[in-house]
Amino acid sequence: MTERLYLNNSWIIEFRAKVTEISKTDEGFNVILNSSAFYPESGGQLHDIGTLNGKKVKRVLDNEKGDIVHIVDNWDGVIGDEVIGIIDKARRLDNMRKHTGQHILSRALIEIVDAETVSSRLGEIESTIELSKGNIESDILQKAEDLANDIILQNIPVKIDYYGREELATLPIRKIPDREGKFRIVQVGDFDYTACGGTHCERSGEVGLVKIVGQEKLRGHLRIIFLAGRQALNDYIEKHNEITKITAKLTCHFRDLGRSVEKLAEQNSLQRREISFLQGRMSSFEIRELIVSAPEVCGIKAVIARYNNQDMKILKDTAMKLAEQFSVIMALLVDDKVAIAVSPGIKLSASDLAKIIIQKIGGKGGGGQSFAQVGGIPSENSGDLIVSLSEIIAHEANLK
Repeated sequence: MTERLYLNNSWIIEFRAKVTEISKTDEGFNVILNSSAFYPESGGQLHDIGTLNGKKVKRVLDNEKGDIVHIVDNWDGVIGDEVIGIIDKARRLDNMRKHTGQHILSRALIEIVDAETVSSRLGEIESTIELSKGNIESDILQKAEDLANDIILQNIPVKIDYYGREELATLPIRKIPDREGKFRIVQVGDFDYTACGGTHCERSGEVGLVKIVGQEKLRGHLRIIFLAGRQALNDYIEKHNEITKITAKLTCHFRDLGRSVEKLAEQNSLQRREISFLQGRMSSFEIRELIVSAPEVCGIKAVIARYNNQDMKILKDTAMKLAEQFSVIMALLVDDKVAIAVSPGIKLSASDLAKIIIQKIGGKGGGGQSFAQVGGIPSENSGDLIVSLSEIIAHEANLK
């Protein structure tokens, strides 16, 4: 069984050990040592990366015998060799900050809202805590985050100690594992006691910062998304830079940004309504002119026209109104869609035309007697669409 050097000192970055087992797999070579400071992926924490004798360690796993398995692409050593292991310090420190930050935040959520941590996952950037409660108001989550950051700023010592099951009963531990033997307890001062095998900071201040950035419902529980350490700082920097750009464009202070955006949204809504009204009037004039100049097929005006960047609802409403005033069949194209309007009294229905268009040209849709719509017309058929529609309408009108 591999001796786990990180259990008593998470700051071990370089170590020496002897090779006890080597095996070839589809993924590369599995190298097992008599001792290792590499943390294997487990307990929701990411594995360490680094090198063994200069060879890149790409994954680290536990096996069923309790050994730490280091996976490398190439290996030319033999059993009994002494190797030098070097941990990627930046990744180790990130993981220490995330894990210690998670312990502090989980305890803060218990203190503020009595929400137990069901599970946690420490990701490459974002990390998550699944809580026993299904809903927590944002202002309550903010109080928990504030308490967690207060503990971080106090720079409380983080200790590792070992206790038997009976001793655990005297401690304010969050959850006692269901097994026998000694338990490794991570203690954040008197604030939190948690049984954990992960890597941790030596003082709470090393976490730097925790920030809740999202939440989602999950199996009746609430999962919160948080950042810790450098990731939390990078998130602040990125958001600060974006807010600075936006406030410069809106010429306002960032505290007035909400009001400025609301005002802009109201103005945009008014302008959209005005544009919609004007587009409707313009469409009405344009289609009237098209009807007047359109050729007749069996005494019925046939209007076929293509539009760009037009609101299909406006075209539909306009076409249906004009279809009541004239004896006309209209096929109005927008992108890969066709709106079909047929005046009352014409035997050929809009739905009949839609079915024929789908059969001969493609797409999906349908409708009723006076209006139908076909969408998703294949792009390879759109080039001669106007000609095709003209032929279809002329042929069907003649049949009726």
